[in-house]
Amino acid sequence: MKLSLFNPRLTRRSGFSLIEVVLALGVFLVTILALVGLIGPSLKSINEVETTDEISSVVNTLNAFLQNSQGIATSVDSKFNVIYNNVATGGEATVFVFKAYLDENSTNTRIRVGFAEVDPAVGDEDSVLLDDEDFRNAAGTIYRCVLTASSVLPSNTRTPNRNGDGIYTLTNDLATYTEGYLAMEVRIFAEEPPGPIGNFASTTNLPDLVDLDPIFTYNTAIVR
Repeated sequence: MKLSLFNPRLTRRSGFSLIEVVLALGVFLVTILALVGLIGPSLKSINEVETTDEISSVVNTLNAFLQNSQGIATSVDSKFNVIYNNVATGGEATVFVFKAYLDENSTNTRIRVGFAEVDPAVGDEDSVLLDDEDFRNAAGTIYRCVLTASSVLPSNTRTPNRNGDGIYTLTNDLATYTEGYLAMEVRIFAEEPPGPIGNFASTTNLPDLVDLDPIFTYNTAIVR
């Protein structure tokens, strides 16, 4: 008896049926769709982390500037007095923080932090004052940090409620201010270059900020 090498049963089982192919494609497509659905939230999470890191860097830079920059002082006033007088006189002090190219032909950057050049009664121009050229060379987002009187200050040193522009105002002049510290609310706004020489003026008009949401708000303080 001869055995045939051709077995129809084996031949029929050597490939996939149409139903099996359709099922496999269905599983594959469902998996791909699930992965695609995860891409959006993942990218959003990455952007949030990057934004948080950027804000943290701005806050640390600003705090270090306020605490350590002796260039804020003038020949007649201490750093504390200069900042207090700026907040008391105009209701706010504005400090800008951003990366800037070393010059218009450079690809290297550095952190620039300081008051706008037109702000009154601040000290060393080279270290704490920014001019139009600095803003023109901005290498990314310009962060406007608006310093105003904080609600944690003693009630006899500030207005009891926020004014129409959304801030507390210092009610004592420097000579009658006896506290050893100045607590300030810091509102951070993000602006695209060229910043102060673009949509906003170099000094901050507080009523203009009422309808704008800061990207971050926190409290800080300086001591005498």
